[in-house]
Amino acid sequence: MYATCLHCHRDLGRNEAVEQFPVGRRLAFDSAKGRLWVICPACQRWNLTPIEERWEAVESCERLFRGQRLRSQTANIGLTRISEGTELIRIGSPLRPEFAAWRYGAVFRRRLQRRVAVVSTVGAGTAVAGLALLGAPAIAAVAPLAAAPFAHLWMIGLFVRDHFGGASVIGGSGRQLRVSLANLNHSRVSLSADEELSISLQHSSGREKLEGERARRAIATLLAHVNKAGAAQHTVRDASEMIATAGDPRRTIAQVANEIVRRTDEHDQLSAEQRQSFRGATIREAVKAQMAFQERMRERFGFWNFNGAELVNHGALHRLPRVHRLALEMSLHEASEQHALDEEIASLERAWREAEEIAAIADDLLVPPTVEGRLNNG
Repeated sequence: MYATCLHCHRDLGRNEAVEQFPVGRRLAFDSAKGRLWVICPACQRWNLTPIEERWEAVESCERLFRGQRLRSQTANIGLTRISEGTELIRIGSPLRPEFAAWRYGAVFRRRLQRRVAVVSTVGAGTAVAGLALLGAPAIAAVAPLAAAPFAHLWMIGLFVRDHFGGASVIGGSGRQLRVSLANLNHSRVSLSADEELSISLQHSSGREKLEGERARRAIATLLAHVNKAGAAQHTVRDASEMIATAGDPRRTIAQVANEIVRRTDEHDQLSAEQRQSFRGATIREAVKAQMAFQERMRERFGFWNFNGAELVNHGALHRLPRVHRLALEMSLHEASEQHALDEEIASLERAWREAEEIAAIADDLLVPPTVEGRLNNG
């Protein structure tokens, strides 16, 4: 029985209400599907319990939930708090948007609150330091003159963020690969004919192609990084509606992956056009080609690209619309959990078949030859 979060590795706490499963202070359960989760108090992620530990605990949670007089209940999800402080979340055939609001809303809301707190602290600290050093009148006087240097500092900050920040993922050889946002601009996500994800990942040491489970885990890790600013509840609901419209998480993964491929192909085509626009038989032809390319950029994206500047890859993970990014992170998490459940069921089926074979052999050993002959003849 585990006692720490599978995601952030912090202590899950303990309860005295569910005797069969004393781990966690906030438990979510689905009696119909026989699932039990422990919700981490630190990161708010849901930890699926091992199958051999959940059945009696789910029944106990169901009894405790029904025995509480004060509870918040909708058609799909119920919440109650037991006297000793343990919270129980009961799930019964939930609609995906409502289920996602419970399951993922707290995660993204916590990220958003942390982001706002950091930005507010930095902004307040800068203002206080300015007032202490210069005073309000001096700041008002030099503000117009300081705008340009601050703009340069902002651009330098973006450069540092894109090239020196990032996330670590596990490569095919098992070693850690450092991936920055600038690397993501040159990484390529693709989808095979059987809807298997892969990613040609650029990292600090070069490029590596990841496929299958490695690719899914790497993309999920990168999405957790690019989505670290979190999201408001209505954005989470839009993302869950996207999953509901697609039908299931696997279809959502395929849908978003196809959109990534489309955007990346468009970026590659525009980059080729940009390179071609600098090649002309004469300077006049080259300038004319560049002006035509700039006009297409303005019509397509609404801005004028600086000559020679690298085009933004709108198919990069961090450039996708926020709803797409959230839907993909949620879908990869649910698909991974479903895969684990499928593996558990397959393992149980194998164990059951082995037990049946052993039982059949044992039964045959106990039958006398004379009786076996009569059974065969009869």
